[in-house]
Amino acid sequence: MVIQSRNVTETATILDAVSLDRVRDRLRDRDWRDVTVEEMGQAMGMSRMTLHRRGISKDVMLGQLAGLLEGEYREAILPALVSTAPAPERLRTALAALCQVNERYLGLLEALGRASAFVFHEEGEGPVLTKVTFTDALRRILEDGIADGTLRADDPTEMATLLFNATGWTYRHMRTGHRWAPDQVREQLVSLLLDGVTA
Repeated sequence: MVIQSRNVTETATILDAVSLDRVRDRLRDRDWRDVTVEEMGQAMGMSRMTLHRRGISKDVMLGQLAGLLEGEYREAILPALVSTAPAPERLRTALAALCQVNERYLGLLEALGRASAFVFHEEGEGPVLTKVTFTDALRRILEDGIADGTLRADDPTEMATLLFNATGWTYRHMRTGHRWAPDQVREQLVSLLLDGVTA
């Protein structure tokens, strides 16, 4: 799947945050590979032809939702980043917040599959990290915990990438593959990951 934005100026006037929220929320339990342009239009209160005339394809919609997702990750983790609580508590809050964002995007991220590299991964050959926009807050919390002796990581940057991915991939798999309840997955997963980095 190739995700791209075309007619960016025109689509920006129709794909505002409210419209994107409606599409995400109304179609959240659908496999995005099966979602039609007509369904996207219905979610926004528009016809399929209106979307077609404005050049809003499924790929354009996915690209716009990917941008919304990035913003929601940053917003969700901010309270943990600015908190004055001990680093392990802040990390627990951050990982739980990542689970909550993943819950809102289950269908979208499942549909993206390998194409999610476009959203999350740094570019380059060989081993790469997750984009800093997704992991920087985790890295900073880890560094604070390493400094005060409450958390451990040989390389906070690499550990931030590992924690981000372990949270997202495991959460989504347990929700969609094993059909566990959101609270059950979040509580057990966050505890497991936090135990792995607690000094």
